[in-house]
Amino acid sequence: MTGTPPLSGQQTALLQSLKAHGISVKIYRHQPVYTCEQADALGLHTDANPTKNLLLKDRKGKQFFLVVLPGKATVNLVGLSEALGTSRLSFASSQQLDTYLQAQSGAVSVFDVMNDPEHRVSLVIANAIWHVQAVECQPFCHDQTWVIATQDLARWLQGIGRRYQTVDHQ
Repeated sequence: MTGTPPLSGQQTALLQSLKAHGISVKIYRHQPVYTCEQADALGLHTDANPTKNLLLKDRKGKQFFLVVLPGKATVNLVGLSEALGTSRLSFASSQQLDTYLQAQSGAVSVFDVMNDPEHRVSLVIANAIWHVQAVECQPFCHDQTWVIATQDLARWLQGIGRRYQTVDHQ
């Protein structure tokens, strides 16, 4: 018997949280991808904009930031550090990614904030994200892409009490 594999426990919890806020997503299943370039090569044609999600840390490793950017954006860590008013930023390790967000490299998304109830990671979203209708996110895995309307994403973040700051990216 073949069929669609069941959702993971995290994905089921996320879907329940979204539904509790009156939000639905479109789910695309596909071969595993680990980079934005591999995701682009899938040619999903979702009518949504891909996102690039990075866990960054300050120089001392005391502040962590989940940064959500348009998928084709380049990252200017110096400019981003200045915009956030923090010391030099660098990429967090895969161990820190697991510790703070219970996320895997290559499958980080804005949805990972639900794994940070203490808000140890600051959420930063590029202003450009809010100028599109919908975004693509990989929810805790490499073989699915979920599409959510940006207005629904904002409503969900507010509903779960998750604050974020916006920045312009260069």
